[in-house]
Amino acid sequence: MQNHISAVDLGYLLPDGKPLFKSLTFSFSPARTGLIGPNGVGKSTLLDILAGVRSSSTGSVTAQGRVSYLPQSELFDEGATVASAIGFSRELEALDRILGGEGGSSDFEAVDTLWDLPERIEAMFEKLGVPHVKTGQAVQSLSGGELMRVRIAGLLLKEPDFLLLDEPTNHLDFEARQFIYEIVSSWKRGLVVVSHDRQVLSLVDQTAEMFQDRVQVYGGNFDFYREQRDIERAAAEQALTGARQRLKQARATAQLANERQERRRASGRRNVANANISPIAAGLLQRSAENSSARLKARHEKKVEEAMNDLQTAKSNLDADLRITVDLEEPQVPANKRMVEIAGVNYRYPDAAGPLWREPLDIEIIGPERIWLKGPNGSGKSTLIDLICGRKSPSTGTVRTGTGRIGILDQRVSVLENSLTVLENIRRVSRPRPTHELRILLGRFLFYKDDVFKPASALSGGERMRAGLACLLGADQAPDILILDEPTNNLDLSSVDQLVSALKEFRGVLIVVSHDISFVEEVETRRVIELTG
Repeated sequence: MQNHISAVDLGYLLPDGKPLFKSLTFSFSPARTGLIGPNGVGKSTLLDILAGVRSSSTGSVTAQGRVSYLPQSELFDEGATVASAIGFSRELEALDRILGGEGGSSDFEAVDTLWDLPERIEAMFEKLGVPHVKTGQAVQSLSGGELMRVRIAGLLLKEPDFLLLDEPTNHLDFEARQFIYEIVSSWKRGLVVVSHDRQVLSLVDQTAEMFQDRVQVYGGNFDFYREQRDIERAAAEQALTGARQRLKQARATAQLANERQERRRASGRRNVANANISPIAAGLLQRSAENSSARLKARHEKKVEEAMNDLQTAKSNLDADLRITVDLEEPQVPANKRMVEIAGVNYRYPDAAGPLWREPLDIEIIGPERIWLKGPNGSGKSTLIDLICGRKSPSTGTVRTGTGRIGILDQRVSVLENSLTVLENIRRVSRPRPTHELRILLGRFLFYKDDVFKPASALSGGERMRAGLACLLGADQAPDILILDEPTNNLDLSSVDQLVSALKEFRGVLIVVSHDISFVEEVETRRVIELTG
């Protein structure tokens, strides 16, 4: 039988009894599948259930073949070693005791057929680019990229038929992401990956979109999925237009029929009055006319009701057009104005052996440039941002900016006060305005009705990003320089699209720090500044 993972009527209840998802029925064949969906729909919980580390509330899961799972985050004890990170600490300890002449029967059971495990681990580490890592090494001594490679090595050593990966590129630098891309692109067995990294999603064979009550599979990668969704949206818009026209026509026909019937009744009353007809006969004629009128009216009312139902169905089939609208005055950033001038700059942290960069930095930013600030983790990108914003002072050299209006949107969205609501946050950065004007402004950032009263501390990742953008771009003094520090981390794909739509309308200096290549391309950066440390 072909390896597969399938679920029937799968559901999961939250502690308060509300369903996180319900009635999910699907089957993943041994292909590479990208699992997408909005934040909070339960993608990580679903992977937990498929991997067998969490129980569902309803339904069942069938896994044909060996399954290995890489959760989004994994906490290790302070003294944890690489052996525990790859999931073979018990076997390696048992093997050490046996080779030392102290092994018991339980040790032989633990080792089983894994007598060549140390050699296999060494070969796998070599293959995955971490040959210097040892199994007795502390996990805390590894970089984020090294730890990810080690964890992947542990999965591959178990020779799985299915890999389950949850946001494997999150918080990784460019080089470490390339490793994940290679793993996904070369994988020949079953794979389910949850990711908002569109580069990962471009490498899969099919895309599964998760909703609260269903999983819909598209037979291609993320680009294919978007094309299909665009086709579906165009068809839904056409159906909506047709439904509106049919409703309009049905109402007009009903109105015309009522007017004709009223004219007939009036004419009939005049004819009865002028004719020599007995009262009984006249009453029969009137009741017959009224019954005929009622039947005709009921038929037209039914047609109007059917048209209204068709319109409601067409509306429900059309996803909301969730695009941020940024209505800004043009920033006063002349094309030839020197906006940032960094001359001979270096920075040295207290107790550091030497300066952060091998060579001092000399950087000029002229006019409304769009810049990708890139470099591996630890190369000093965040430090450079702090120097530009004035939050740090250089150890050597000078930093000058051509404006005091500098905004920063980091992955924590620090511009927000967590104790305040969305409305209170925008009021804090704006001149005194009537509340209805502030609510109109927030509506452009997709905050409607009672959404404006949500405290910032209760917002999702996407909501925090939109609220932060509203405070930065919707304020009376919109920034001339906008800095984005890994803004797509923890955002779902819809939120990333909303962020891109807003940034395309920004006309000041844009400095982007991101390892998400697709995002960097979509916000139309034109220049690369690369730090190497």
